[in-house]
Amino acid sequence: MKGSVLAASLLVPAALLAGACAATPRPPSMPEWSPPESALLAASAALSIDDERMRIPSPTEPEDLWPAQGLYLGGEVITCQPLGDFDGDVQLFGPTDEVLVPDLDVGPGLGAFLSYRWRMNELMLQASVTEHDGDFSSPSRSLDTRLLSLDLNWRHYFWEESPLQPYGLLGIGMSRAEVENGSTDQATETLSEDAELTDGINVNVGVGAALYTLPWVVFYGQALYRFNRYVTSDGIDGEFENTPDIDGDTFSLSFGAAFRLLPPRR
Repeated sequence: MKGSVLAASLLVPAALLAGACAATPRPPSMPEWSPPESALLAASAALSIDDERMRIPSPTEPEDLWPAQGLYLGGEVITCQPLGDFDGDVQLFGPTDEVLVPDLDVGPGLGAFLSYRWRMNELMLQASVTEHDGDFSSPSRSLDTRLLSLDLNWRHYFWEESPLQPYGLLGIGMSRAEVENGSTDQATETLSEDAELTDGINVNVGVGAALYTLPWVVFYGQALYRFNRYVTSDGIDGEFENTPDIDGDTFSLSFGAAFRLLPPRR
């Protein structure tokens, strides 16, 4: 009897607990996650960035060329050795006068130029003058001479990333020689006037090296051979053609400096 009562007392609470569990509703499920709209917009904007416009070059990136470019003004000192027919053995005869071509010594001179350099090339408009002691043997006289030239030269540089840049030079130009008391009369050879060898045609070949201590300051040394022919002469009676042309070749060494007036246009 007591066992039946105990069993009944245990079954009643169990039945009540089971009924309560069955009546309790299920908890709601978690919603699915999706990225916010602002994150989607930021991602799409990142994909549309123009990489070429946004890229910032590294400040340590080396330049392709040494930045020595622009308009330069320069000057030089020159030592010049006349060659060819400047040996004191040539006389040129006009209608009634003659022009003497003297034997010339090595002489000093000066030059000035205006140039424009871009990348590894440079064009130069250059004027120069050198002074020479000269003489002639028969008739014996002193014939000091001044040589003047105006040239358009082209330089091509090498070692583009170095401040020290060797170069080669080619050019053309014109020149004349002014000979003091270089014209005399054929009859007596007692009269004398200054003479000129004119219409000189130059072809220039040279080598040198330029040192850019700064992009706007350059020092250089150069060796130049000038092929030259004087076509006409001017004496007491005026101009006449030389037959044949006078060989007025020269060899010169020069040392100079230049300063940049204007940088290149960007």
